Amino acid sequence: MSGLGLEELEKRKIELERMVKDLKEKVKIIEEKYEKAKQIEDKIFEKMHSSRDESERALLEVKYARISEKKKEIENKLNEMRKRLHGAENELKEIKRTIGYIKPRTTQWVEEKA
Repeated sequence: MSGLGLEELEKRKIELERMVKDLKEKVKIIEEKYEKAKQIEDKIFEKMHSSRDESERALLEVKYARISEKKKEIENKLNEMRKRLHGAENELKEIKRTIGYIKPRTTQWVEEKA
């Protein structure tokens, strides 16, 4: 990053802001999928434990295993997206800090009156 000029940093900043926004939306969508899978898993678990019929219970166990596996996949994807989002946010913060150092400050000198 230190080798980049101000213009390149500004372009990268804009790119990262878009990426962060996109990743936040993806995380939100995946969180919704995860919650839905979790609710389905809980319902199947309750049905499985309240069922007295062995054939129905076996069917519910298969469904429970499938939804648990699906939920685990969604959870892994969610964790991956959160890590990517965290990395993009950190890089964006670092670029903003670097731009703050590089960008010339506009200050007004105050003349003392004697």
